[in-house]
Order: sequence, then C-alpha cells, then structure tokens
Amino acid sequence: MLANFEKRAYNGTERVWTGRYRNLHNLPHWHLENELICVEQGQVTVSHNHQEYLLTAGEAIFLGSGEIHYIKSDPDSIAAITLFDAALTTGLTNSCQLCCAKFSCSDYRILDVFAQIQTELQQRRPFFEQQTCLLILQLMIRIFREEATVPMTAQPEHSSISNYKNLLAEIEKNYSYITFSDAASFMGLSEPYFSRFFRKISGMTFSRYLNTVRLEHAISMLQDPTQKLSVTEVASRCGFDTIRHFNRVFRDITGMTPRELPQNYVPDFKPICRIEDAFNPTLQSSELLTESSE
Repeated sequence: MLANFEKRAYNGTERVWTGRYRNLHNLPHWHLENELICVEQGQVTVSHNHQEYLLTAGEAIFLGSGEIHYIKSDPDSIAAITLFDAALTTGLTNSCQLCCAKFSCSDYRILDVFAQIQTELQQRRPFFEQQTCLLILQLMIRIFREEATVPMTAQPEHSSISNYKNLLAEIEKNYSYITFSDAASFMGLSEPYFSRFFRKISGMTFSRYLNTVRLEHAISMLQDPTQKLSVTEVASRCGFDTIRHFNRVFRDITGMTPRELPQNYVPDFKPICRIEDAFNPTLQSSELLTESSE
C-alpha cells in the first residue's frame, strides 16, 4: 500500500475517464488528473494528504492534481469515479480551493453528469471529447460557486508532501540498506514526528512500507530463472539481517513462505513503477462494474 505516481492510459484523445467500483481499495498514489469520487452505496474512507474523510451514500469528494490519497471501502459499497485533465479547470483550481473537500452529490446531480459523460465516451459521437470536457467544466463551476472556498496558497517547494514523494524514490533506490533514522533525517523531521507523519499519509508504518518494497524485489529475484539465487542470498541482497526475519516478513505479507511462492505470483501490495509507466493503483479485491471505455 505504497504511494506512487499513477499515469492513466486513455484510449484516444479524450481527457476524461469514468468508472464505478464495488468494494474499491487502492494504494496510496497521486496522479496529474483531478478526481471526483461519489458514493452511491455503503461507506468509503478516503485518505487525502493528511486527513481522512468518511463518505456515506450521497456524499462526494474532490481531489486535486498531485494530491496523495488512497481509498478503503466497505464490501457492499459502490463508488463512482471520474478522472479528468487538470487543465480543464485551471481557472478554478489554480485560484481557489474548497474549504472542505467533502460535499453532497445530489446538490450538483453528480451521478447524472457521470452518466452523461459515460454515455458520450462509450458512443463516441462527433465532438464527444469537447462535450465531456464541457460537462466536467460546468459541474466544477457549480461546485466551486456553491461550496465555500479560500484563495489557493502556493505549496512551498520543499513542503512535507514534496519531500515525502522524494523519500519514496530514495527508498526505492536504497531499499536494501536504508533505515528508519535515514528516512527521518532525509525528511528533516524528528523520529517520533516522522513516525506519526509517515503512518498518517501512507496508511502503514515505515517498517511495513520498507518490508513491502524489499519483498517486491525479493519476489522478482526468486522468480528470475537467470539468477538462480538461493532464498538466503535473496534475503541478504534485500536487506534482511537473518533468514528467519525474512521468512517471517514474507509469510506475514504474502501468506506463504518463499519456497511456496508460485512462479506466476503477482503481488498486489506494491507495484513497482517508474514515472513513465502506466500504473493502476487499484487492488484486485476491487470490482469494476462499469467504465467509460466499454
């Protein structure tokens, strides 16, 4: 459950994507698009930068471009999502921000607008791209007119969020030997404050985060027929001090031992990706009911 960059792959020139999910869970991530989430049924928890929002049926939340977030849902919940090019609403979102990210779906007929967008993207009639952009812009204007807003304040270049993103890259590069103290020092925070900050923004402790990064690399090594490394060699290369520690962490996160690992096993706790890759942060337990590309 690690924060990473999501680059969404589109089918053509459209600048909007919509989908409906049951039991939506995804990894902490950020993307360049803006995002609107509307809960149709059940309860959905959205962690947005430093704050958690509990959304019930009929409530929505707006997430701006570049903002770190993840989603946890009840099993019977249904959430409708629209991602759209942040450039469509720069006149709004560059000048002001909502005082509260959460608001009512029905006040703005958000689900109706999502349905219209989905129809446009499925039918792909002439000028559908322009129509979907217009629908989003009109919806966002209504929201920003009616909801309380405050002037947008520029985020400091070396803000905690920016430094956090840089830390993720540092951990990815030095996963075999980086320590908790190294990470706190990298962020310029005291260790107690860093521990609370990291858990709040990523949804897990630093130790578990680091272990999942190490395990992702370990699984790749174990499945690589060209290397033919022993379990002990893999554990050492990935930063585990003893084989016993490696086996315990491996079982805790994957539910199996390294020797029980199937050759085709694909972990969903942390996809490794680079910024140029397309990355889907949604976990396999989520059920996509409908999407605009059908």
